Amino acid sequence: MLLKYTFSLSILLCLNSMLHAQQTDFDFVVQAVEAKARDFSEYLVQLAWLNSPESAFAQDEVKVAQDEAKNTRKEWMRDVQATFNLNEANLRGVDSLGNVFFPRYNFGVSVNLFNIVSQGSKNKISKREIKIAEHKVNQRKLAIRAETLSRYASFKLAREIVKTRTLMEQEVYTNFVLVQQLYKTDEKTFEEYIASSSAYYQAQEARMKAENDVLLAKYQIEEIIGLKWDQVQHPDKDE
Repeated sequence: MLLKYTFSLSILLCLNSMLHAQQTDFDFVVQAVEAKARDFSEYLVQLAWLNSPESAFAQDEVKVAQDEAKNTRKEWMRDVQATFNLNEANLRGVDSLGNVFFPRYNFGVSVNLFNIVSQGSKNKISKREIKIAEHKVNQRKLAIRAETLSRYASFKLAREIVKTRTLMEQEVYTNFVLVQQLYKTDEKTFEEYIASSSAYYQAQEARMKAENDVLLAKYQIEEIIGLKWDQVQHPDKDE
């Protein structure tokens, strides 16, 4: 029984260690803009983060939460009021009856005990609000990285498909020209000529659709990085 318990405890400790080791480094998810990107795809992620209004909004929320936390820490002082009264008789001096009013002045401080007692709780809430704002920034980083890389992958695939469709069209066209020549010498039937002609036009259409897919994929990238594709400058960029 003791051996079983020790074994289970070891597994739990091992899993806990693995979980801590695999915590996300959000500075790695989106590299700092001033840092050199590891490769071209990471550079696109940087551009998307830099030019995204949602990213700017999320970062501004953190700043707002931080400023509000500073104000909250000083909030208890708002209800602290000091009073000072100087006895009027002491200003005139001693009267004919010899009356002197004491004390010569009064000084007092009034505070809102509820605000002072609750200040610690308010500070904790402010810290949580900062954390929430930071979590939103990190969530945005994950989303923008996934979306940027997905769009870039689709763009690269579309370009490769164009290459394949172009080669296929060239082969089908070569076959069409051959069948056309053989048809003129009655070595191919009309049906064979129509079939080769149809195959060629289908290959043409497939190539044009593939080129259109490249164009649409490029527009998708331009939307997320905030720049036209032609404006992107990077040594590893593949035109």
